[in-house]
Amino acid sequence: MKTVLLMRHAEAAPESAGQTDYDRPLTEDGNRVARKTGTALMKAGVAIDRIVASAAARTTETARLVASIVSPECPMILLEGLYAAPAELFAQVPRQYGFEDEQTMLIVGHNPGIGQLICYFAKDLLSVPPATLAGFQFDVSKWDEISRETATLVRLIRNGQTEIG
Repeated sequence: MKTVLLMRHAEAAPESAGQTDYDRPLTEDGNRVARKTGTALMKAGVAIDRIVASAAARTTETARLVASIVSPECPMILLEGLYAAPAELFAQVPRQYGFEDEQTMLIVGHNPGIGQLICYFAKDLLSVPPATLAGFQFDVSKWDEISRETATLVRLIRNGQTEIG
């Protein structure tokens, strides 16, 4: 069984003068909700084996805040190529970066790509506001076997509140 946690970054500050979209940090509320999401995962007994996130400031901050609560020693890979990536690119991440002895991967990204992938695996149109986390279990033994057909939505956290799981 493999588990993929897909998360949209928490609320980001508006772009300020001389700052690029890539460099926008989280707002104070974004920090709070990202920590609440980490706390919800910890209370549910979730352990994360690997984190892969866009290297943009807001996704990196979100990933680090969640990891600091759930799995502080978890290896994290930051990829510039996931900034504004389409769903298809996010879908390749477990195959490319997952080790077979790992069971759970957190992928933190941006809309529309991460939201589209959440809806694809959920087989439903879901609202994906900032800091939404959707957890999918795949009844497979290898990362390269995950697919929409083997996906089951087992966890949904929005605004730091657990709705499923």
